[in-house]
Amino acid sequence: MKPMRIFIAILGSVIFASCESNTYSEVGVVAAAPTYTANVQPIMAADCTSCHSTDGGQEPFLETYDEVKSAVESNNLLGEIAAPAGLGMPESQRLPQSKIDAVTNWAANGFPN
Repeated sequence: MKPMRIFIAILGSVIFASCESNTYSEVGVVAAAPTYTANVQPIMAADCTSCHSTDGGQEPFLETYDEVKSAVESNNLLGEIAAPAGLGMPESQRLPQSKIDAVTNWAANGFPN
């Protein structure tokens, strides 16, 4: 009976340790070579352009490839999106790490369109 209790305790520990508290939006596969059109533009549209657009009025604007590339190169966009919640952008909450990684990898790979 003792070996069965040990087995159950080990199995329960493994199952418990493998659980994480990430939400579905935080879990994602980051493309090895993200492009602006496929990966970065949808992130900007969903999370940034409500404020950072001509309609939103907050510069830098993040509506086009050139604007986003310029914001990475000249306005510390990568630092802003990687900052802890409340210290960077977006102000309301930190982007999921998979989105931060997609934008970072896009820049590191030379800004493919």
